[in-house]
Amino acid sequence: MKLIVKHAHWMILELLRAPAYVVATIAFPALFYMIFAVPESNDAASSNMLVASFSCFSVFGVMFLQFGVGVSQERSNTWYLYLKTLPLHSWKLIAARFLSAIFFSLLASLGIILLSLIFTKVNLSLERWIEFIVLLHLAGVIFCFMGLALGLWASEKSSLPIGNLIYLPLSFAGGLWKPPSILPEIVQDASKYLPTRHYGEVMWSFVSNSKVELENISYLLAYMCMFALVSFIGFRKEQSRRGF
Repeated sequence: MKLIVKHAHWMILELLRAPAYVVATIAFPALFYMIFAVPESNDAASSNMLVASFSCFSVFGVMFLQFGVGVSQERSNTWYLYLKTLPLHSWKLIAARFLSAIFFSLLASLGIILLSLIFTKVNLSLERWIEFIVLLHLAGVIFCFMGLALGLWASEKSSLPIGNLIYLPLSFAGGLWKPPSILPEIVQDASKYLPTRHYGEVMWSFVSNSKVELENISYLLAYMCMFALVSFIGFRKEQSRRGF
């Protein structure tokens, strides 16, 4: 565990030294929130629902897109090849990247939360905010596995465009920008089977003090297992190709 934390620490420091990365990580979801959510936050209920939606959007972006692109780029990096020669299990390197993704997704979601406190009528106690952040990241871990699958199967050049082709439609169709009820009917039907929709449902239930449905948790767990399996196959393929 010490090696995992140490490696995650250096990964985080490396990214923190790239201001463009940090600013983009926080600014992109915050900009979407200011454009699409703040004008619609008319009361405490709508404010709570919208901060949940765009917090999900921010975590999804970091844990899936940036995580996946980072894994893909790292595979072609000579530093990655050097690390593979060290007496350090590959799963520890992946675990360290998971921790790094959680750190930056926390920064992104805190940006959304800060804006909601300043510009909207969001109404959650300090205890509920802490529970909200914990649940947001626990449920969002599924997207690290999704990003890992992208990073292991896509090439360095194709990972970003492929990731965007998945990230943006899933965000829209999952109801993270606009409520699922106002989406086109065909999108509403498809939305019921998407991981982003069930992720949103978990967080919407939390902020509205409703019971989290077992169906939503089951879908997220099923998707996590599926993406973990795809990642494992891609990982073995990569090991075989590299001769490790």
